[in-house]
Amino acid sequence: MLTFRSIAKIANPPYLFRPIQMANRVWRELTWRSSDREVVRLPWGLAIVINPHEAIGHNIATRGVYDLAVTETLWRLPDPGELVVDAGANIGYTASLLAVRAGARGRVLCFEPHPEVFVCLQENVSAWKDDARCGAFLLRQTALGGASSVSTLETSDSFGHNRGTARVAAADRRSAGGLSVQVERLDDVLRPSEEIGVMKIDAEGAELEILRGMQAILAARRVRDIVFEETNGYPAATHKFLASRGYMVFGLQAGLFGVRCLRDAPPKVVAQGDPPNYLATIAPERALERLGRPGWRSFGILSGIGADN
Repeated sequence: MLTFRSIAKIANPPYLFRPIQMANRVWRELTWRSSDREVVRLPWGLAIVINPHEAIGHNIATRGVYDLAVTETLWRLPDPGELVVDAGANIGYTASLLAVRAGARGRVLCFEPHPEVFVCLQENVSAWKDDARCGAFLLRQTALGGASSVSTLETSDSFGHNRGTARVAAADRRSAGGLSVQVERLDDVLRPSEEIGVMKIDAEGAELEILRGMQAILAARRVRDIVFEETNGYPAATHKFLASRGYMVFGLQAGLFGVRCLRDAPPKVVAQGDPPNYLATIAPERALERLGRPGWRSFGILSGIGADN
């Protein structure tokens, strides 16, 4: 029986602008019920190993993409040959996208602290290294933070269903439980001459600490665009921190026909399962020009007719 909820699930961009995905979903729902390991080909042509019963894997399997606003934003902002950074790389979904967009001369620097998830990231990246469209992948089994240290990676009972929920414990609540992980400052990782084109941060609440650990980079304006998750109300500490350092902040609003940038405002509507995300940039005119073109370039019909940005 058709309901408003069932129609709403179908009437969204991944299905409307990539109709084959609906057939893919039906097939996968019928055949993958007992499998916890499947290979899916992403819209940009790279294959990724997922668990279709885990939150991120299920989104990729059923919709073809994960987190519409972030996916489209990361597709449009990089230039070929740039260094791009994925902080909280998980199994490599956004790293795969960034690699294709940065191209054969580009580099993708990935940080993923959870050892089990890092193994999945390594497996996926090993398959992409031979793709001529991708440049170098640099993988670090560490977390980014405000100070170089050893910390605790906390997981909850939901981790088995959503492996994107592990988080580095705050300094005042570290316990004997959890996993011991290395934390690095990005200021200590990058060479003085290196510049970042695009950086994605998804660290389950540690975003502000990551920004504090890259203050020298920010002060030198060595990172152009930062795409980050922030679940606290606007303006949160992350927004204020970046604005005080000369960045213009936009809420990323996914609509039917593309992404809108809402200046100094949160996204008004967030798709089911997608958290609020923002863009901070020192090149707002460039970002608005690239993101202002209608349509979905990361998937859908425009991705196949040479519309790069």
